[in-house]
Amino acid sequence: MKYGVLYNKYNVNIGDDIQAYATARFLPSVDYFIDREHIDEFKSDNGEPVAVIMNAWYMWAKWNWPPSKYIVPDMIGFHYADHQLAKQPGSPIKYEFLEGIGGDWLRAYGPVGCRDMFTKSKLEEIGVDAYFSGCITMTLPKMPERENKGEYICLVDLEKKVEDKLKPMLEEQGIEVKVITQNRERDGDMSWEDRCAMVEELLTVYQNARCVVTKRLHCSLPCLAMDVPVFLIKEMEDDIRFDPYYDFFYRTTVTKFMNDEYEYDFLNPPKNKGMHIKYRERIIENCENFIRSVENETRTTDELRKTTYTDEEVLRWRHDTMKTAMDLWLVKGRGYQKDNKTLRKRDASNKKEIERLLSRLNEVKDKCNALRDEKKRLNSDIENLENEKKALEKQRDDFRALSKFQKIKAVFKNEV
Repeated sequence: MKYGVLYNKYNVNIGDDIQAYATARFLPSVDYFIDREHIDEFKSDNGEPVAVIMNAWYMWAKWNWPPSKYIVPDMIGFHYADHQLAKQPGSPIKYEFLEGIGGDWLRAYGPVGCRDMFTKSKLEEIGVDAYFSGCITMTLPKMPERENKGEYICLVDLEKKVEDKLKPMLEEQGIEVKVITQNRERDGDMSWEDRCAMVEELLTVYQNARCVVTKRLHCSLPCLAMDVPVFLIKEMEDDIRFDPYYDFFYRTTVTKFMNDEYEYDFLNPPKNKGMHIKYRERIIENCENFIRSVENETRTTDELRKTTYTDEEVLRWRHDTMKTAMDLWLVKGRGYQKDNKTLRKRDASNKKEIERLLSRLNEVKDKCNALRDEKKRLNSDIENLENEKKALEKQRDDFRALSKFQKIKAVFKNEV
């Protein structure tokens, strides 16, 4: 049996290569590299079957399904991208490529181990036997330790405001901070050796950190695997890929972190919870059993296939499904165009009304300013009148005092 590694050839996120690296560790050899986004086009040499551990995020390009007939799959760590692609404004395409032959393929090679609970529930909704397996990155081994182990903390792809608050806070306590991104330049020509070297260097940096603070799934899960304390800072339930992993981590939301409403000792970080360990062990057992089941396999591709449809039937189904999906997209698109036209007219009318109200508001503001000035003038007049009144009252009191004095004086004269 020959073996293949599934990878994302052109992705900028090294998290995909971390998954491929974790997968390759179980293979006796790597004979083929299979581009995830062209999984339907893969052809082996001489039509031989190729065993592939299928942990990946599928169907960014939805028309690449089902996979090539030359692939003998171990369906574990499966994730479907509908929640990001089909929910984009204007895109009605959802599960079309997981129905018909696409769904039959999953049912034939099931049960499907899913990377998250979202994928599990969605596959079950369309009648595919599925279970939560977890992600293969939880099986990564520990990396080599270095002399500077524990002398720094890694901040990995945090939101800018979180990084701007946390970095100086840690540096004030005398700890070195490494700000890291898992994004890289897009390079489809990068060799597998270079990809592995990049992954190993990054994982080694994480391995030797005092702790890692991140919002990344494929930073946090490898840290669990390597027993590196990890703290997750991200808005919860905003990314369904993290279900059920949210419970695996010490974590807080961005809002709570910015408001200091969290508990985590970055200088003396606690050990991870260990909730991943049982899934790690099951994935390892699954992958090792899969390799044992195929290592002495001598049957041909056609003999190993679990589906009965022909290549022509797959092409026809893919064509018809794509055509239906695109027709739906275009019909929806025309509806969106009509709605947009109505909205533009409404916006133009609203704009005029807003301009009229703004003009009226400015008039009212001017009148308010004039009244405010008049009030100031009147207050000044009242103050002057009050002062005049006080002066007159003083004169009156002085006059009364003088009159009283004169009367007393007169009385005094008469008595004398």
